[in-house]
Amino acid sequence: MGTRGPASRKRHPPLRAVASVCLLAAAIGCPGDREPQKPQNHHGFASVAPTTPPAIRAEMSLVAAWQLAHPEGEPHQWTNAVLYAGIMAAYRATADPDYLAVATRMAASENWQPGPRTRHADDHAIAQTYLDLSRIHDDPRMREPFRAVLEDMMAQPPRWKKKYQTIDYWWADALFMSPPAVAKLSRLTGDDRYLHFLDRLWRQAHELLYDAEENLFYRDARYLPKAGGTKIFWSRANGWVLAGTALLLDEMPEDHPGRLFYVEILEAMARRVSDLQPPDGLWRSALLGPSPGAPGETSATALFCYALAWGVNRGFLDRNRSLPVIRRAWAGLHRNLDVEGRLGWVQPPAAEPGTVTESDTAPYGAGAFLLAASEMLELAEQTGTSSRRDPTPEPSDN
Repeated sequence: MGTRGPASRKRHPPLRAVASVCLLAAAIGCPGDREPQKPQNHHGFASVAPTTPPAIRAEMSLVAAWQLAHPEGEPHQWTNAVLYAGIMAAYRATADPDYLAVATRMAASENWQPGPRTRHADDHAIAQTYLDLSRIHDDPRMREPFRAVLEDMMAQPPRWKKKYQTIDYWWADALFMSPPAVAKLSRLTGDDRYLHFLDRLWRQAHELLYDAEENLFYRDARYLPKAGGTKIFWSRANGWVLAGTALLLDEMPEDHPGRLFYVEILEAMARRVSDLQPPDGLWRSALLGPSPGAPGETSATALFCYALAWGVNRGFLDRNRSLPVIRRAWAGLHRNLDVEGRLGWVQPPAAEPGTVTESDTAPYGAGAFLLAASEMLELAEQTGTSSRRDPTPEPSDN
């Protein structure tokens, strides 16, 4: 489908045109139509999180509109790939064609090309959206650029430059960025080689980074503790893993021999992060022993909220145990949205626990919020495992 446009383009012209007049306004009204209020922070408990389907849909639209009106960077970068994963989740949850139109315009503007680094999971993440669109539009051409990248990756040995980069998925974040895309490609093409490949890479990461005592992942090998050393678990890294596992299971065949491995990881991590949730519902950047007074962090909270609600909706997690955790997380996220739909307290790109402020926001925070909201909508509708998540027949490869 050709190559991507000029590298100098740093914003999203076709999307900004959609968002500039308040995207999805017909569903929610523009932000000015809402009752004025101050942005909610960790100490503001005045507003009540939406729990009805119309209210959840309205909040999803508001967040999408604000983020699309404030684009950052290239669409194919991981920061935006997470946003579009959330937009596609919003489409599946609501069947609102505006979400689909926004994603399709973006993908066409990128000529369906993933990022330029063949082996780097971050550059695979946008392919999740391309593959969803390929399925919906029944167009195999939309997935061919990523298929070519993956074939090239499978044919070449890893060539990482740093000593801690010993495997392809050498950092925990990679387990969100790449495996769901590879699993989608395997499902769409019927080529089991792709699923076997990602399963091998995923298990390598698990063997290297998973702490079986804590049921948590270290971000990468630099954070593996020495004997008697302090364990450092970054909340967003574990949010990437947990949410990525949910996305992967959505694509993995029910009879896949390795499926139980991923289900057990999801269940164990869900129990652990639930136990670590602070009373205000917002996980801190450091999961273990956060500094006194450390503020909550919304991107990790949204990823955890999504994965836990997904697990309840699919019957993997105990409803009575998980729902209070999910509701506290959802309420915490709502408190940190301002009246225009900007999500604050999103830790900037990093590799470890760090500081975060109310003014910190990013496209991946909005994307994680939309993922969480899509599952909260399903909870509100009491539909369980819904067929609306795969709204079109799966085409054969050609």
